[in-house]
Amino acid sequence: MANFSDCGKHCSHPYCNQQDLLPFECDACGKAYCSHHFSYDAHDCPKGRQATDRRVIVCPLCSLAIPHAHGEDENEVWERHAASGSCVPKQVAKPNRCPVKGCREKLTFSNSCNCGTCGIKVCLKHRFEDQHDCHPCPSQKQHGNSLLQQFAQLVKVS
Repeated sequence: MANFSDCGKHCSHPYCNQQDLLPFECDACGKAYCSHHFSYDAHDCPKGRQATDRRVIVCPLCSLAIPHAHGEDENEVWERHAASGSCVPKQVAKPNRCPVKGCREKLTFSNSCNCGTCGIKVCLKHRFEDQHDCHPCPSQKQHGNSLLQQFAQLVKVS
């Protein structure tokens, strides 16, 4: 029969002292504990909460994460932040909307297209020329005519 008395470590909890083959090491105090006493609360770790407790509030104006200590009032932390001058409110960008009168559709990458005739960015519902106020751009009209003229010349040559 194998003797495992020299394997593992004893639990550092004063009332336990159980030998554990795979003990947990507390990342705050560095002592070894069994599976029953490895949490900060179970072994009353003096450094546990301070070492790992990271609390922040997010400023509603500038979206900055403001750290605060455990038990500190969030309103006081935010008031200090706002008074410090480091809080610069961000401008909220208005979402692009379809320019067609009466349409409130937000224009995103997947639900918008540029009209080939007038170049206006519209929603998919209004992508056809007769669905929006389509006025061809003068430079596109000339460009289109020159392509037609070039095509006609190629057909005549052939």
